[in-house]
Amino acid sequence: MYKEIQEDLKGHFPDHPKSKALMWGEALKSILEERKLHGNEVTIKSLAAKTGIKDKHLLNIIAQRVKDPPSEKLLKIADALGISYTEFAERALGEWRGSFTVCGFGQRGAIDYPQHGFSIQTLTPPGIHVRDFFVGLMTIKPFKELKKWKFREDSMVFMFVETGTIEITFANRVRKLHSNESVYFDGGVSHKLKNADSIDARLFLVTRPPLH
Repeated sequence: MYKEIQEDLKGHFPDHPKSKALMWGEALKSILEERKLHGNEVTIKSLAAKTGIKDKHLLNIIAQRVKDPPSEKLLKIADALGISYTEFAERALGEWRGSFTVCGFGQRGAIDYPQHGFSIQTLTPPGIHVRDFFVGLMTIKPFKELKKWKFREDSMVFMFVETGTIEITFANRVRKLHSNESVYFDGGVSHKLKNADSIDARLFLVTRPPLH
């Protein structure tokens, strides 16, 4: 089922990169926003003057119209901002430890599976980097038993039950998870979920690596 969700979510984010890529524009944009927030605004005009790069070209980098800027220009930008090229590259890869990502409504997806008895809403944008994970809000219909699920061998799954009672069959053993209880387990082991209650079960699902 994880693969099915992955495939169905792809259509929700057609413009999002499908593989790990250097997002120099996003990195530069976030740095400029941080400087402005802390009262140390760096304008495009001043950055152009410091680097010798035309402001139009800098704007094209930020807009991702220039996806692979020459390394000498990237070095000039990093030097003008007072950061190392390594930090700049880590930001572009989405792997900088100081990253702070806000997910807006437009970066979420929602899929309903009436034939399976559940629906899922994503609460995180598509993930492709080392630090990424998936968070979704899942709703399972009363007394509905889902088919067996299995994720990647190196994956972990976390679930928090907000409402309802969930029966989890894991490694041929059935365990009950009540509201306000949570569990995490190896997603590479086959597992099955069932809503054992007369009301909709709502649970938060977290996976690493991300589902989408």
